Amino acid sequence: MKRYLIGIPFIMALLFATNCKNSGNKSSVEETDADTIILDADQYVRFETTMGNFTIKLYRETPLHRHNMVRQARKGFYDGQLFFGVQKGFKIQCGDIKSKTAKPGQEIGIDEKDDTIASEINPWKFYHKRGAVGQASTAQFRCSTSQQFYIITGKKSKASVLETQEKTINKRYRKEVKDSLTKPHSNEVREWQKKKENKKITQLNDQLNKQTDAIMKTRPEFSYSKQQTNEYLNEGGAPTLDGLYTVFGEIIEGLDVVESISNVAIDGRYRPTKDVKIIKAYVLEEPATDQTPAP
Repeated sequence: MKRYLIGIPFIMALLFATNCKNSGNKSSVEETDADTIILDADQYVRFETTMGNFTIKLYRETPLHRHNMVRQARKGFYDGQLFFGVQKGFKIQCGDIKSKTAKPGQEIGIDEKDDTIASEINPWKFYHKRGAVGQASTAQFRCSTSQQFYIITGKKSKASVLETQEKTINKRYRKEVKDSLTKPHSNEVREWQKKKENKKITQLNDQLNKQTDAIMKTRPEFSYSKQQTNEYLNEGGAPTLDGLYTVFGEIIEGLDVVESISNVAIDGRYRPTKDVKIIKAYVLEEPATDQTPAP
């Protein structure tokens, strides 16, 4: 059984996905279960819940995650699901299909379905501001789960938190680069370890550090833009999740509903003591101003 993770900031994260089951498609459209999704366009999904409705804009720049939510909504995957992982001032979460039949007090958010999406993480552009929609990650942070997503409510941040997070993200990028350079040498390092040839290991490490430094000099360091900083300081969010999870959309209508859900009474496992249910999710052709599903 697997628990998908949100909110563990100090575990190693890979900012470039590997070993995920799903992959990108470079064509102009993707055939999906006898349906077609246009690649280069934002998409909109409306969620009707027992506490009100909200609409998510899905970014065209994160097509794997956008396609996944569109597919799930068209299949009725979310219909009847319960919210869980509700944390005031942080986020709400859903996407466990077993929650449709969950008994009162039963733990929600653990699933055995091993279906993942390659990460599409881009903290320069898509970050965990209030109303951001992200996808839960597998334990190794290499891929997103295809099922569970979350919506950020968040609190106002301090400048010191943003400065620390910038350093953390850049360290992760550097580690990813060095890991990629180290991997081809894994066999010889194991042999050196067996023979206790520590000098060779040290020399290789020094060499890889120099190569890593050279590569990093060709890439821009991550730093929060003025807009990102202003939003985190004045409106709130969850910057400690940046660089760990894919943000693939945002709430464009009904953020007050999301806030209301985040404020409900919860049990010790962050499940609302009174069920909050998704009645129906459906895809809209344009931003939602109409209460009626698109034909």
